[in-house]
Amino acid sequence: MNELPTKYEPSSVESSWAELWAKPGTFRADATSSKPAFTIVIPPPNVTGSLHLGHALDNTIIDVLTRFKRMAGFEALYLPGTDHAGISTQVLVEKELALEGLHKSDLGREKFLDRVWAFKEKNGGTILKQLTRLGVSADWSRERFTMDAGLSKAVRRTFIEYVAKGMAYRGEKIVNWDPVAQTVLSDLEVDREDRQGKMYTLAYQLEDGSGAMNVATVRPETIFADQAVAVHPEDTRFSSMVGKKVRIPLTNRLIPIIADSSVEMDFGTGCLKITPAHDPTDFEIGLRHNLATPSVIDKFAKLVSDLVPEEFRGMERFAARKAVVKALEASGALLEAKDYKVSMGISERTKEPVEPMVMTQWWCKMEKPAKQVLDALEDGRIKIVPERYTKVNRDWLENIREWAIGRQLWWGHQIPAWYDAEGKVYVPDLENPDLDCDQDPRYAHLTLTRDPDVFDTWFSSALWNFSTMGYPDQTEDLAKFYPNDVLVTGYDILFFWVARMQMSGFEFTGQAPFHTVMLHGLYLDAKGQKMSKSKNNGIDPLELMDKYGVDGCRFAWAYLSTGGQDIKHDERRYEMGRNFANKLWNASRFAMMNLETGHSENGMSLSAAPASFGVTLADAWIVSRLSETIATATAQLEAYDLGAAIRTIYSFTWDDFCDWYIEAAKPALKSQNPVTQATIKRVLEAILKLLHPFMPFITSEIYAALNPKHQQLAFEPFPRADEFAVDNASLEEFEKVKNAITAVRVLRNELMIPPMQVLTVAVDGINAGAVSKNLETFTGLAKAELGSVSGKIINSVAPGLEVLLALEGLIDTSEYVTRGKKKVVELEKQVQQAKGKLSNENFVKNAPEDVLFEERRRIEDFGMQLERLQKVLAQFA
Repeated sequence: MNELPTKYEPSSVESSWAELWAKPGTFRADATSSKPAFTIVIPPPNVTGSLHLGHALDNTIIDVLTRFKRMAGFEALYLPGTDHAGISTQVLVEKELALEGLHKSDLGREKFLDRVWAFKEKNGGTILKQLTRLGVSADWSRERFTMDAGLSKAVRRTFIEYVAKGMAYRGEKIVNWDPVAQTVLSDLEVDREDRQGKMYTLAYQLEDGSGAMNVATVRPETIFADQAVAVHPEDTRFSSMVGKKVRIPLTNRLIPIIADSSVEMDFGTGCLKITPAHDPTDFEIGLRHNLATPSVIDKFAKLVSDLVPEEFRGMERFAARKAVVKALEASGALLEAKDYKVSMGISERTKEPVEPMVMTQWWCKMEKPAKQVLDALEDGRIKIVPERYTKVNRDWLENIREWAIGRQLWWGHQIPAWYDAEGKVYVPDLENPDLDCDQDPRYAHLTLTRDPDVFDTWFSSALWNFSTMGYPDQTEDLAKFYPNDVLVTGYDILFFWVARMQMSGFEFTGQAPFHTVMLHGLYLDAKGQKMSKSKNNGIDPLELMDKYGVDGCRFAWAYLSTGGQDIKHDERRYEMGRNFANKLWNASRFAMMNLETGHSENGMSLSAAPASFGVTLADAWIVSRLSETIATATAQLEAYDLGAAIRTIYSFTWDDFCDWYIEAAKPALKSQNPVTQATIKRVLEAILKLLHPFMPFITSEIYAALNPKHQQLAFEPFPRADEFAVDNASLEEFEKVKNAITAVRVLRNELMIPPMQVLTVAVDGINAGAVSKNLETFTGLAKAELGSVSGKIINSVAPGLEVLLALEGLIDTSEYVTRGKKKVVELEKQVQQAKGKLSNENFVKNAPEDVLFEERRRIEDFGMQLERLQKVLAQFA
């Protein structure tokens, strides 16, 4: 047994353990092992990213589950890796080039990609190094990157299979175009924001000169691409006009008036201009009425086309809007312009308003795999935790849309499709998927050009949990570790990633890719706002680790991860974690200082100890409570309720072990009772094992000092409840003694009597016998002797007993009354302050639930103290 330093210094402990755990072989999972497998793959962060609180939360949860399962006897694999992050990485490199006065086109595709790879090598890997600081028990020998050769092979194979099945095809549809990133975005990559705009009412003159149709629009700059004006077929105001034609303002072009049931009669004027190339709803109406799709806005969001009057050509769309409105006003066609909140699509990556455009893209039909996932959600093959997100998952799948899988980027997996001079598409065969079409002898007579687009980043991420295992090859890893057990991620990417992984798993492996999805909430700032650079409200987890220690932070992240709720940053939880680490360290030092080498090394069990050693009530009680704690915490971990599990272990360690057992065991330890020595060591070892998944650094350090000849704690078995006997009689009896001690402490606190002053008390009631029977424990912890009391008496009541204390001669009455009256005022003020907080709507709205609970508890506690103090003071009136 090695001695622990007097003070716990996280920085002196963490580096050596982190270095050990980062070695490729430390946590290498064995695919040939006979142990049952437990697998979690990391949600791959952007390769050029840095650790933020969302990553820290994600990976703490993953590591807690992995370490728990490894200790529970599973062949546990925590697979790390990174994502190539197509758009964001390319944008970063383009910005770097811009500082040099260059554009990607100046380099060409091949040299630009060389530049991106160099950027990745220079800046990539930072986040994984930061994860080693977090102490994750990942298998670093299996680290993956979404553009590794093996993963690229899987991406290529799955696309070719989609095409062979008729699920992937090339077609013209309306898409979300990002004018800054110069690429298509899926609906999931577009945020909706309400922005202040205008609703313009324009007069479209009837061809026959009999009047005008008043049309409301928020985008007057697109009128030049209008193909019709639509009204609802049941709108009697316009039924006589259907079939007629109107003239587009500022032009001489005529367009028809059509009837379509999708028009909302009570929106605007009830007349809708139909611009199929620049609005998704209009595009669908256009398909139903065989309308053309001319575009007047190009990829740089500028007005182009011969349809646009020359004075507006080349203008940026929003500048053009102002110019068009001015011209409409001058022509008399602008009837009204009123303020209006416009729901605008914003690129998640560049924050630029997206432009709806009709383009030819690669699309993937997802109805079949979506149905397979829905069946799995229904029959329980896939479980969502918390369960309420099952409906959210199901609703999206039931309304699945085709997936635009191409992106107009250079960085990413280039689509393996080629085109001949006539535009015919060629894709490799499933029998020989690695053979490029322009190298295929069958097409030697053709001049083929490869598709310049790359796949959506989520296309490759959707394959992550089986492509990382070697798919499409039948590898040992795939056989052992797939399907995965749990997927841990934030609920915000349930559609981006989770649902696509679900569908890809069924489509290409024929089974659910994991049996459980554990979703956690978003990590928000203290005000409940999302963290962002623009708000300057980000919190660096590395700074938190420096301040509170990694274990203190991991404790906080686990403590806060409850029920998939969003998490408001609360510095008190980090302080709580740091204080807990210090408490554990000091308790361990005390225990180790009181262990006799012979008994501490042989791991003596209570059941094997000779009766003459003397099993104390405290020994039997703590072992029983440990058994209960193990059973409860294990069940909570198995249910993925990490917050509840750490609370359970924390309460047992701090309250039962440190505050009660150690104090109660001091006389036996002082007399070197070997049973108590064996008990405290055995219980401490179990606590270290229970806490290890949550707080691996401090528990590993203490365990190595306690058992220097043992293997590291990470590979020790997790404690089982049945290893520790439950003695119900001892549980009940010790609780009675605890209640009596607590009652004395209440009196001491109320009377403001110094903690070390020995009191004489009388104990009465049906449970008083337990106190007499265990007088040494009661006297030592309560600092009180049993005796008779008379005169003015104050009492404290507990279940089954009453503790009585005589006041005369114990306190200076006048001084006590003076202090008591001040205390009454103080308590009344604290009660009012707490009530004031709870009556504040903003406080109640923004405060975490545990803070609200604490305020309610404060009102109750202060109220009870106030009531008792007033009763005592009444005796001196």
